Amino acid sequence: MTVRNRNLGDVMGDRRRSADLGIVSVDPNEGVREWRCNEIEAGTLSYAALLQRRGIEPGSAVGLLARNSVHNLMAYQGIMRAGCVCVPVNIRQPAGIVRYICDDANIRFAFTDENAHALIPEGIEQVRLDAIEPEAPAPPLPHVDQRSTALILYTSGSTGRPKGVVLSHVSQLAMIDAVTGGTESRLFAGQRGIVVAPMFHMNALVFIASFLKGGGSIVLMPKFEAAGFADAIRTYGVNVITGVPTMIAMLHSTWRDIGRPVFDSVNTVYIGSAPVTEAIVEQSLEMMPNSRVLNSYGTTETGGGLFGPHPDGLDRPPTSVGYPGAHVRMRLDDNGALLVKAPSMMEGYLNLPDLTATRLQDGWFDTGDLFERDENGFFFFRGRADDMFVCSGENIYPGEVEQAIESSPKVVQAAVVPVADAVRGQMPVAFVVAADGPVSEREVQDHVRANAAPFLYPRRVWFVDALPLASTTKIDRRELMQRANSLLSAAGAAAGTSGR
Repeated sequence: MTVRNRNLGDVMGDRRRSADLGIVSVDPNEGVREWRCNEIEAGTLSYAALLQRRGIEPGSAVGLLARNSVHNLMAYQGIMRAGCVCVPVNIRQPAGIVRYICDDANIRFAFTDENAHALIPEGIEQVRLDAIEPEAPAPPLPHVDQRSTALILYTSGSTGRPKGVVLSHVSQLAMIDAVTGGTESRLFAGQRGIVVAPMFHMNALVFIASFLKGGGSIVLMPKFEAAGFADAIRTYGVNVITGVPTMIAMLHSTWRDIGRPVFDSVNTVYIGSAPVTEAIVEQSLEMMPNSRVLNSYGTTETGGGLFGPHPDGLDRPPTSVGYPGAHVRMRLDDNGALLVKAPSMMEGYLNLPDLTATRLQDGWFDTGDLFERDENGFFFFRGRADDMFVCSGENIYPGEVEQAIESSPKVVQAAVVPVADAVRGQMPVAFVVAADGPVSEREVQDHVRANAAPFLYPRRVWFVDALPLASTTKIDRRELMQRANSLLSAAGAAAGTSGR
């Protein structure tokens, strides 16, 4: 895919000079404000100018620690327009992890807000986002080679310390072009999306950039809260939603409580970050009957926009992530893990050459994500290989157990985590969101025994109204493991549950 020499901080193109509506900021604390594209551009240039005045050289890493806001977006774009490297940091992490990231990325200057300024380690200069005023005329900005580093996104650290993923301008622009359908695409013209995912996460950044580039506008909220999300869909006529299965399940629960209104403005629902069940698709269509529900997939290392429609026009199965795009090469290894080669790939892991060499070989990235492929070439995401644990000598992949549980019509969603066991080493336990109607622990266990290998059945099952979300909006498996251990300890059953 050919990409012109562009800057990731300048995705709006000619829209940046227009009075087109770009963002509707909906903040419970600050109210509602509409931002035009030319206002966003003016703010972007102000942040770039401030970096120049402070002597921050192109190529320097600049931290961005703030909750979702238009100022966050303008700083993000301004950092890159000044030729610097943007490092968005998860402000919901412990101070020690933030300190590690700042040191690892060599951050010496940061933009913050009232929620995050106290997290900045001593010795790093910081400026509050709300202290910036638009400047006129705009300062001259440096030419930025599109092959240079645009940003560093840190993984959630589920398998250890967070890892910095180094991403170039050209890789991210190629991904946005893949999502929107090309450099000059107006795919989202007249469309309105909504973003509640945190802006230190690729999902939010790509969604916003794709809409601004593709002619649409965004409703931007600080975080996901089901009632506020439902209200925003209706109030602002949202057309496109992006989220994770747990968000859909929580929205559906709230939707029932508020009288089952029809969200008839929604035409597309993108769901990703976890395997999607038939039940989640059905819930989406029940709330949004005019929509198409698309299971999406991407990683920080590979980017999104990897899958799309079938070249022969075949209908995508509801739980499939789609067919590989023409610009992407893919293969599955002997264990079913996906390997990808795409223009949107990372440059490598920051300061981790050995890990980079292990995961990225000859241009192929080993995602560690397990997939299946059907006879028509459609791919189905099944879970992460890294989540595998051993129970009584058997390898157990949580995604495989979750898939078996969720095949029950009495279940909407499930999350499986390991707990320590004196006899088995580890054993699977499950947290389950039930569909309407009663279901018991024994029914769930028997359903897994009947539909999967017998050793996969969860040794304990707890029913919850919703699965907890981590700061990345993915299921918080650490919290579930802690909750499981507490429940087992309280019941005195850590080593005494019935099992294999």
